[in-house]
Amino acid sequence: MVNKIIEKNVEFDATHSWNGFCYQGKVAIIAVIDYIINSIKDTELINQYSLEFEYLEDFSIKKDGKYIQIHQVKSYGIESLSEYKDAIWLLLGKSVYEDYETIEKAYLHAAESIDSKKGIITNNSTLRTVLTSYTKPKSSESLTQMSPSELYNYIFEKDLLDQAFEKFTLYKYSNENLYCTLLEIEGTVKEKIIEYYEFTGKKEQLEQKGLLDKYTESSYVNLLGFIDKHINIRHYNRQNGIENYDKEINLTEIKDILNEEYDKLPKSLYVYYLKDKLIRNFNEYYNSQMQFIRNGYLYLQHETEIEECKNLEEGLNKILGLIKKVYRELGEEEFLLFCHKINPHVKVDFNDSFLYLSELVTSQFMNYPWFQALVDFHENIVKEDFSININNSHYLATTIVHTLPEPNPTDSLFYQRQINANIEATISKIAINILENNKIYKELYKIDYIITGNINKPLKDYIHKTTAMKEYEQPNHNNHILSIKNIDLIDLNECRLRRERNAE
Repeated sequence: MVNKIIEKNVEFDATHSWNGFCYQGKVAIIAVIDYIINSIKDTELINQYSLEFEYLEDFSIKKDGKYIQIHQVKSYGIESLSEYKDAIWLLLGKSVYEDYETIEKAYLHAAESIDSKKGIITNNSTLRTVLTSYTKPKSSESLTQMSPSELYNYIFEKDLLDQAFEKFTLYKYSNENLYCTLLEIEGTVKEKIIEYYEFTGKKEQLEQKGLLDKYTESSYVNLLGFIDKHINIRHYNRQNGIENYDKEINLTEIKDILNEEYDKLPKSLYVYYLKDKLIRNFNEYYNSQMQFIRNGYLYLQHETEIEECKNLEEGLNKILGLIKKVYRELGEEEFLLFCHKINPHVKVDFNDSFLYLSELVTSQFMNYPWFQALVDFHENIVKEDFSININNSHYLATTIVHTLPEPNPTDSLFYQRQINANIEATISKIAINILENNKIYKELYKIDYIITGNINKPLKDYIHKTTAMKEYEQPNHNNHILSIKNIDLIDLNECRLRRERNAE
C-alpha cells in the first residue's frame, strides 16, 4: 500500500480554477502579514520566504524553496466537522509525508465555526477526539493525486498521528476566533494591514496626517491586484504549456506593497477594487439564492414550482460563469466600460475619489434589478455584451431603480401629487444623467430598452431638459444616441410580460 502512495503526487496545480475574488486570496494576505510581523520580530530575513498558491495546498509559505507552512481554506457555512474530515486528513498526511519533512505547521482556515457531536470545536484536543471517531475517509480513483484515504493509511502505518497533530491547528485570527466569515474577511484584512502599520511605527504618523484610511484601502487594493496578476500569469503559462516561470511570490514583494507611499492609486488598482466589489456582491446574492433553492427542493411539491427552482439554479450558475469571465478576461478599459453600461445613470471620473468611483458598482442595487434581470432572462442573454434579446429587441440590464414609495390610494390627493412629483423628479434626474453620459453613447446604439427596477419612461421625454444636448443641435454633432433611435426605460415586470406574450 505504501509503495503505491509514494508513486503518487501530493501536489496539485489548480490555478486554472482561481477566480481572483475568492476567499482564500484574502485569507492568504492575513496569514502572510502575520508571518511577516513574526519574522521581523525574530529578525529573520524576509527574502528567504515565499508564498505559493494552489500547488501543495490552497496556499503555502516556503523558506529557501522548502515548505514550512501549508494552509487549506474552506468557505463553508456552519457545518459539522464531518464535512471537513477529508480536508483535515489531507493536511495531516501532507504535514508528515516523507518528502515534506520541513513542514512546521498545517493550518485549516474556516469561514464559520465548526460544529461537532461534542459541540463547537474550540481546540485541537476536541477536534482530534471527534475526527478519529469517524470512519476512515473514502478512497479516490485518481491515478496521480493522493487521496485523504491514502494519507490516512500512511499516517497510521507509519505511526505519525501524534506528530501530525502537533503540526496541525485551526488558524486563530486577531479577534481570537478560529474562523473568519465571508462578510468579515475584507475588514479583517484591513485590520491586519493596520496592525502591520502599528508594528512598524507608521500608524501614528498616518493618523496625524489623516491618511490611515487611504493607505489601508490603497494597500488592500494593491495586494489584491498584485496577487490577481500573479495568478493570471500562472494561469496563462499553464494553459500555454510554459514550464519555466515564477510560481511563487517573494514575501519582500508583499512587504514592499505594505511599505508603499500612496498619493494616488493607478487606474489598474481602482479596477481591482471595483472587480472585487462586484464579485463580493454577486457571491452574497448567489449564496442567498442557492439557500432558497435548497429549501425549495426540500419542501416544494408542485412540479411547476420545482421546475422554477431548477430554472433559477440554472440562471444563477450561468450568470456566475459570465461574471467570472468578466472578471478574468476584461482589460481595464473594457471593465470600466462594462461598469458604465450597467450604471448608465452614474457619471464618475477617475479624477474623483474612491467614494464616487465606487458608485460604478452600486451594492444597494446590484441584487435588484441587475442580478435579478440577468437571472430571469439568462436564456436570452447575448454573452458577448450581457445584453438581452427578446423577440429581436435588445435590452440592457442595469442597476437603475428609484427608491421612493408609490402613493397609497387612500392618501389625500395633495399628498399623492406630492409623491408623484418627487418620483417624476427622481426619474427625470436619472434620464438626464443617461442622456449626458457620453461614455456609453456607442454602447447604446445596440440597445432598444434599458431594464430598470420600477421605471417605465421613454428617454426622449427628457431630452429637452439636458444641458449637454445643445452641442448636439449643431449639424456636425449628430452622433448622440437619440439622433439615431429612441430608447425606453422599462421595468422588470413589463419585460416578463413581454416575454410571456411572445411565448404564446
